[in-house]
Amino acid sequence: MLIGRADDSTLVLTDDYASTRHARLSQRGSEWYVEDLGSTNGTYLDRAKVTTAVRVPIGTPIRIGKTAIELRP
Repeated sequence: MLIGRADDSTLVLTDDYASTRHARLSQRGSEWYVEDLGSTNGTYLDRAKVTTAVRVPIGTPIRIGKTAIELRP
């Protein structure tokens, strides 16, 4: 799932601090992973900057620009 400001993103953000193609959220088995796609302002899992694909625990905020999203059961 592509996340960003681009119209063809899976999740389109209207956030000036998000990049056009900001991050990717992908499922591997029963787990979800987020990775930054070289964005200008970075992607954060809770308060930690994402530098490689990292597992996303349910309920942990993913911060993209000024937008926060989280996975729910």
